[in-house]
Amino acid sequence: MSAVTQGVALALAGLLVSAGAPKLWRPGHVAGALRRVFGPRGSTHALLRYGRLLGAWELLLAAAVVFVGGPVTGVALAVTFAGFLGFVAAAVRRGSSCGCWASLTEGPAGGAELARTGVLAAAAVSVAVAGWPRGLSVAALGWAAVLLVAMALAAAAGGRVAPVRPAGVARRLARRAAPTRRGRVLARVVFLAGFVHVGTDAEQARLHRALDAARHGVAQKASA
Repeated sequence: MSAVTQGVALALAGLLVSAGAPKLWRPGHVAGALRRVFGPRGSTHALLRYGRLLGAWELLLAAAVVFVGGPVTGVALAVTFAGFLGFVAAAVRRGSSCGCWASLTEGPAGGAELARTGVLAAAAVSVAVAGWPRGLSVAALGWAAVLLVAMALAAAAGGRVAPVRPAGVARRLARRAAPTRRGRVLARVVFLAGFVHVGTDAEQARLHRALDAARHGVAQKASA
């Protein structure tokens, strides 16, 4: 188990570095995410400062995971990733972007972000409880890769189960669905069947065609 927990800890440390460094360089991502999730609380200067502080904390924690270890570092790791999970959950509930990893997209967070962060929070808790040896081994690198793959698979599954529905898409769904309970259910099924993260014109056109077909089917059965 030592190689497993060591690999998971190294993967989490690498993710903290990849998340913390951009926050020092572009704290505006954090400021924007905080404002979207919690509302216009605090000045822009203060929010930018919070972004830099969070980035510095992530880099310090990553260094502690690699070079220090111990139960205190483990608790800090678990609490930090649990905090990330709570923030993403709040962003999903509000339908806003979480700004995760200084995201290249400002689209709303959904099941993908929630599942990905949930896997990382669970991994952080597991290494905090089990502990991990310092150092580096080939087996640990393999387990680090396993965690990253699990994170990617969880994100894909989460996006399927709970896809993002931007406000504009939600309005179009409501307009195009048949005005019956069955029609609304069919519209949701069509969306969940694979039309996830509607962003491009082509994807939107596919979604609209599928909704039109579902509505047409309901209308035919109603007139029969």
